[in-house]
Amino acid sequence: MLIKQEKQKGDFLYSPLLPIYPMLAQQFVDDYHLEDGICLDIGTGNGFVGTELAKITNMSIYYVDKDVQALEFARRTAAEAKIDNQVFFIEADVCAGLPFADQFADFIVSRGSLWFWEDKIKGVAEVYRVLKVGGTALIGGGLGRYIPLSMRKRLMQDRIDMLAKQGIKRPSRKEMEQIAINAGIPSFRIVQDSIGQDTGGWIEIHKHV
Repeated sequence: MLIKQEKQKGDFLYSPLLPIYPMLAQQFVDDYHLEDGICLDIGTGNGFVGTELAKITNMSIYYVDKDVQALEFARRTAAEAKIDNQVFFIEADVCAGLPFADQFADFIVSRGSLWFWEDKIKGVAEVYRVLKVGGTALIGGGLGRYIPLSMRKRLMQDRIDMLAKQGIKRPSRKEMEQIAINAGIPSFRIVQDSIGQDTGGWIEIHKHV
């Protein structure tokens, strides 16, 4: 999802979400021992997640979005970061099918786009199809465990308010579980960033066979 930022005198104003991306990328590296291989950033929007992962790994990053404008923003984000990784920008809708072979990617992340997928079950099944055996996929909208509590509270309420204005409700834990079950995912868990959280979080998928 492309984060909307107002322009002032030709420059983008600061987005309160920007600080989470380096911490989120570091959490992924720490949790899943990421170093090299192929990463898909699906629904990349501004390209922040993929770019922060590129900064601290040797992974090849595929920025995937159905929105051409989002891909152009992601391209600028990657260029401005001056990363050395291989990068690719792919126009595709996960719900209509990804242009990758089975077992293509070592790590797949989709942050903040699940709520907007027209067919969440088909999208999750497609993520599983292109995930390599031994790989991990994270689909959802968590802020990560590494952000301060005060920032978490503020940003969570901001996200809830933003989605509410668009008439979008984030699925509950049980609803996310049901999406994964209906998508035929044999091994997954729902991961929340904090105790007591019921919406947001991630569908964490591990592919064993």
